[in-house]
Amino acid sequence: MPRFPLLLTCSLWLLFTLCMMSVLIRQDLHTLEQQQTAVLTQLQNQLHNRMQQSQSLLHHVSHMTVLPHSRLFSPALRAELEALRQLAPAVKRIQLQQRVRNNVIQTFEQAVRLHYPDFLLHGLNPLTRPATEPSGAPVFHPLVLVVPNSAEAQPPLLGTDLGLIPALQPALQATRSSPDVTFSAIYNQSRGEPLLSMFQASAHHPGLIASLVIAVDRLLDIQGLPVGTRLTLQLGNDTQPVTLTPPATENAWHYRSQVQHAHLNALPVQLTLDHPLRLQDFSYWPLLLALLLNTLGCLLLHAWIRQRQATRHCHQETLEIDQLKQHLQQHSGELQQQLQENQRLTLRILDIQERERRHLAQELHDELGQCLTAIRTDARMLLQDHPNRDDSVNHHAESIDAIACHIYDVTYDLMHALRPSLLDDLGLVDAVRELVRGLGLERQGIQTDLQLSGALNDMEERYNINLYRMIQEALTNLQRHAHCSQASIRLQRFDADGPTDRLELEISDNGCGFDPQVISRKGRFGVLGMQTRAKALDGSLQLDSAPEQGTRLLFRIPLAAATDTDMATRSATGSAALPPSDADHRPASAVA
Repeated sequence: MPRFPLLLTCSLWLLFTLCMMSVLIRQDLHTLEQQQTAVLTQLQNQLHNRMQQSQSLLHHVSHMTVLPHSRLFSPALRAELEALRQLAPAVKRIQLQQRVRNNVIQTFEQAVRLHYPDFLLHGLNPLTRPATEPSGAPVFHPLVLVVPNSAEAQPPLLGTDLGLIPALQPALQATRSSPDVTFSAIYNQSRGEPLLSMFQASAHHPGLIASLVIAVDRLLDIQGLPVGTRLTLQLGNDTQPVTLTPPATENAWHYRSQVQHAHLNALPVQLTLDHPLRLQDFSYWPLLLALLLNTLGCLLLHAWIRQRQATRHCHQETLEIDQLKQHLQQHSGELQQQLQENQRLTLRILDIQERERRHLAQELHDELGQCLTAIRTDARMLLQDHPNRDDSVNHHAESIDAIACHIYDVTYDLMHALRPSLLDDLGLVDAVRELVRGLGLERQGIQTDLQLSGALNDMEERYNINLYRMIQEALTNLQRHAHCSQASIRLQRFDADGPTDRLELEISDNGCGFDPQVISRKGRFGVLGMQTRAKALDGSLQLDSAPEQGTRLLFRIPLAAATDTDMATRSATGSAALPPSDADHRPASAVA
């Protein structure tokens, strides 16, 4: 129901558009039909005039046969006939043929050879049947005069029997009983030049027939017809229509045909004009204007209906938007709480991990360190009791002392890895310097540039230990995978104890680099661990690397932490920050 006005308006618009299109198209088709009728009338008049010219010429040629028989072969008559042929543009040839019965063929040939020594009647082959008289006797119609008789015009040879051509036989036989002009059927269409012959018997010479060969395509001038128009001409009722226009180069979606009938003396004529329908034949500007106005009105009506619908639903949409805002705010608050909780849990886990590492280092010192010290003491006492080096006891005592010393060194390195003592004793700056020096990067051919600036020793424990672990992990990865010759470590604190107090840690190298997306898909724990530590401190990690272009790690960590985060940190680090003991220092006996 809400769409009913829109459907009604569109239906009215469509109905009005169809009515206007129908009226305009019918008017254009009527105009086109009038134009076709005018063109056909003009062509009919032109056809009538040229056929009248041809018939007048044929009558004149027929009356010229009153001359003596010897004059029919004179060059003067040929020249006169050629001049007359020029007056009728459609006439291609003027011909004279003689009706000859079978019993007088030799006499006829001898008489003609007096003027044409090479004359020979063609068509005497038994395989070709000549025309016959009503009595059944064969009769021939050889040519005795052809104008023009040139190679370019390609006329039939003298002596050719026209009665052998099926299209000419009815017209030739009709000249015996009728003094009027007879017309043949259209022939020679297969060669691309349709021809029409006109015959009239001479009243002065029995058996002499005058004829004209008319080029059908010269009867009408088609140069002024529109492009793509098809014009066909049909002379007589039984002949096939002749297409006078060349084939169209483009395909039209429809042709509108107009037919006009006429009679030229006793010859029925039919002209058919097929006009292709194209867009330029229609007055589409009024149609476009009506369509534009209808479309504009429909759009305005549609806009008015849409505005009413929008006004109707405005209040409901506003309520839905407010509800969505409340849900989004609630969901955002929950997500923020979950994020803070995740950060607290991450800090808690990291603090517990550091506490366990320190506790394990303390246990290693208290238990394993004392046992190793006792073993070395007993070994030295055995050496004192057996000073002779050749004695096997002396030899085994030295071996026990060396093994205990090696185990103590390994234990000390393990305790140092679990909990760096310099971080508790001297602070972050010296602990980082000792870490870089202890890794021995210079001995591996890696030039190291270490830059430490700002109040780095005045930060809380959680920042110190996490920064130390991130630097340690990054340098370990650099040693294993970078294959570099230069490394740079920059740790800087900005605006200490100020509103924008923050840390920046940048570690870069000129090594082989890698594709960060491939590393992220493989889930490498080194990068993942550094990213986890950075997020736990409300910071971020920016990783820039590409194959053969080195690697750059940039940590940005704000030092203005939330209150609840500080409380969680203090509760965790309070249990982890045990007082330093002598487990963090190598005793003098270990190096003795």
